[in-house]
Amino acid sequence: MNLFDFSEIPVEGERWVRFAKEFLQHFGFHIETLPYRDTENVFDFCAVEQVSGKFNYHPFRWLVSCRHKAITRTAVKEGDETNILERLLHSKADGFIGFYSTTVSPPLESHLTELKNKLLIKDYRILDAKFLETYLETPGFARIAFRYFPNYAQTHQALHLIEDDYLPILCEHCRKDLLKLLFTEDHEGVVVRLRRQKEVHEETTVITNIYVACKGDCDAELQTKYCNGTNQHAVSWTHLSDLASSSTFLDWTLSLLQKIGTDEFTYTTSALEKELYLLKALSQYTLREPTGKKLTSPQKTTFS
Repeated sequence: MNLFDFSEIPVEGERWVRFAKEFLQHFGFHIETLPYRDTENVFDFCAVEQVSGKFNYHPFRWLVSCRHKAITRTAVKEGDETNILERLLHSKADGFIGFYSTTVSPPLESHLTELKNKLLIKDYRILDAKFLETYLETPGFARIAFRYFPNYAQTHQALHLIEDDYLPILCEHCRKDLLKLLFTEDHEGVVVRLRRQKEVHEETTVITNIYVACKGDCDAELQTKYCNGTNQHAVSWTHLSDLASSSTFLDWTLSLLQKIGTDEFTYTTSALEKELYLLKALSQYTLREPTGKKLTSPQKTTFS
């Protein structure tokens, strides 16, 4: 059985195209949207890579054709890829990439080979389901795999328990679990920190509250709740998905350790509890799964 079910990605809309763009960006391609797309090939775009030689380098532009046929489980045929040469000329592309959720039919591959042999196109590549699966299984592509294949994410324990029970990150207004949404949506949740208006004699900023909310209406409702008619105002908005990247998560943790207890700012007890809960809950996403192995002997630390 295949690890990835490409039919999880809807045929309707442009989610398959977004998947293709994100996948190729991970390889280092620069993505270009065509200035004009006809109704038959609305899912074409260009991916540009820099080809280096001994003395210089130049951009190689690929026309990427996205064909999503996982529902029918049929191969992409010649009839699905009409006017390939005209499309390449129109996009000023050097080569052709077929980004397919199934396979390519032998006649279509023979046609592409013929175009290359006749020097009508410089090169072509077929990124079919088998090719895509090979890379999606590697650690570097895990975030893409979790985002576009939620069933895969669930079976592969994308979220690792830090305590006995799962720690959700709920929108304080609508109660939606924004932690689980990190696998399917970017920038859906925001973390907002509130501070108390400084008195004349005060030098230290006091963080009085923290809330997590859906971006947009939920955030606006909570700002009204906490800030209108009070001496509090919001001082920072951070996308939850930004905090969930490993490097930012580490920077955030270290920054918190460095600043707590200094004259720069301080937390109320309740705000600090929320900050620490958020750190712990996000660690279910950012940290690797515990191995369960125990150290053979006690290890000394700096604080021992």
